[in-house]
Amino acid sequence: MRLVLLLLCGLLLSAPSAWAAGRQHHLVIHVDSADAEIMTEALHNAANVVATERKAGDTVKIEVVANGYGTKMFVRELSPIADEIRRIHAAYPEVVLSACGISLAHTEAAMKRSLTVLPEAHVVPSGAARIMELEERGWAYLKP
Repeated sequence: MRLVLLLLCGLLLSAPSAWAAGRQHHLVIHVDSADAEIMTEALHNAANVVATERKAGDTVKIEVVANGYGTKMFVRELSPIADEIRRIHAAYPEVVLSACGISLAHTEAAMKRSLTVLPEAHVVPSGAARIMELEERGWAYLKP
């Protein structure tokens, strides 16, 4: 019995720990609301996760995906939080900011004019499809 316990302890100590520093984490944050507080919370969630994982010695890939009414956050003419997007992007350039192309097209059609996406963000064909792809790759999902 003692030998079995010693062997198990040795295996556990030599196996890579799920809590060991140096891990790579993946998080997609979904914004589908035109509410500026929710948009800001999403950005702050991203910044807080990056800062927390850096302290732990880990790295994290984060993508904020906006679709539906949430795409407003990344549109120069409509964003209520453009300054905060610039600030967060400057401090955490590794956080990817993605706007749904389908939602943007619908907004442009409704407004009957072209819209400009903030330079910190890029357009993905479909926000919902992008979230699905990231989740299929094992990314964690957060919706503020």
